[in-house]
Amino acid sequence: MLHSFEETTFSKPTYCDLCQGLLWGLVKQGLQCSGCQAICHKHCQKKMPGCSREKLVENPTIYRKEDTPATKSLRSLQQQLDISKAPKKKATVPSSEELETILVSAAIHADQTQVAEQYMANLPPLNPQTTAKNFSRFVSRCGPMFTFRDRVILLLNWDKPVESWIALLTYCLLCLYPFLLILIPQAIICYIILTMLVSRQQLAKQGKPEANPTPQPSSSSKLPKVEPTAVPQPALGPSKFNNLAAAFFPTAFDESSPEYLRNMQNLQNMMGELSDVYDLIASQQYWVDWSDEQRTSSVFQLAVLSCIPTFLLVWFVPFQYLCLMAGIGLFMLNTRFTKFLIKECMPYLTELGQEGYQKLTSYFAQVEHHLDQQEAQKEISLYENQRWWPESGFIPHLLPDERNVWSDRSGKISHPAKEEFTAPKGYVWIEDNWMLDESGPWIDDILSLEYTVVPESGGWVYTDHDWQHTASKREDNVTRRRRWGRHCQKI
Repeated sequence: MLHSFEETTFSKPTYCDLCQGLLWGLVKQGLQCSGCQAICHKHCQKKMPGCSREKLVENPTIYRKEDTPATKSLRSLQQQLDISKAPKKKATVPSSEELETILVSAAIHADQTQVAEQYMANLPPLNPQTTAKNFSRFVSRCGPMFTFRDRVILLLNWDKPVESWIALLTYCLLCLYPFLLILIPQAIICYIILTMLVSRQQLAKQGKPEANPTPQPSSSSKLPKVEPTAVPQPALGPSKFNNLAAAFFPTAFDESSPEYLRNMQNLQNMMGELSDVYDLIASQQYWVDWSDEQRTSSVFQLAVLSCIPTFLLVWFVPFQYLCLMAGIGLFMLNTRFTKFLIKECMPYLTELGQEGYQKLTSYFAQVEHHLDQQEAQKEISLYENQRWWPESGFIPHLLPDERNVWSDRSGKISHPAKEEFTAPKGYVWIEDNWMLDESGPWIDDILSLEYTVVPESGGWVYTDHDWQHTASKREDNVTRRRRWGRHCQKI
């Protein structure tokens, strides 16, 4: 009888019934007979022996008989026996064609439309019973988190100096040799195991037998069986915890137990502290919410400018040394001596800080006032350029490819004559006429930089052929220029 093969996608490693080879791929790895459930490669289907079982659609009465409970139990036991006796199949090395098939299957599978965020899509809905249950479970299990927090606080505050010194030296080693960070998981596991061993030995010395969650009854024991008190425990699956492990990894506490109440207290205080921190940050949002554009823009500029020294600091000082200094400073600031010193010097430090803040605020206020004045009133500079020509002397006639007769200081920007020059948009002239600068220095209108010059008669400053090397009047000075200034104010 011929097989009724169909392409099938297997969710676990599957082997061909003919060649015993692994079916490679992510989807549609091979063929499966709908009658006898035989599995094979696509290239092995022609060599498969005949089908030994009819297809469901051909003889539906065979497969629609309901099995009795005894039949189901026997079939389950037979399947387990067959699985245990089945020889282990050796995985073969995939060929180039099989690897190509895997890559093609992966590409096809990647193009399938799927939910991008499976976790977010499968979140259970809000349920009061689930909320109460999960909250109770969390309270019962959050003890190690607060224990770790308390241990860190005690280490930083030098409650036990020896342990604090050990923690400080360990931190220094981790900063100097960062590759040791990969050993942290193993170190934590070893620490827990050794701590449990010490606790177990202490219990043995005290003569307290270790509780066994799954005691095996002895055939020779004739003591009466005592039923233990029922304590509600969550389902933990096939693995069980003994009392010693439960001390480090508690799974549940009675709601009236001291441990449960202590965890509730810690959660209460933690929620209050987090709320206080949030309120403190929210109360300072006026610095960044553009309620005052000038203030927020100043904060933004300060943040951008602070990137430069921060980048230089990290560039020249290795980051591990920065972490080392920060950690040592944190430990040293929490010593009793430093705390007492800070407490005694705090009034003086506060006074110095207030004075420095007032000076800094006054300085920025002066700078801001100066900038506002410059914005409200400024001076416009206009430069008159001339070149020397034989038999004509210095005249306002320049070469075709150089600056205009009227321009800025660099000569790159041309301006109309001073009689035709108008005030910038939004400004009006204060003086009626332009004033000749006969003393210097010249000030750049854009960068506000001063250039020291010594004007001669008529305010002229003499330069060479390329308008460079300002000097006194000599034979090689064939160009000259002078500055005219005029003040304007904002409307």
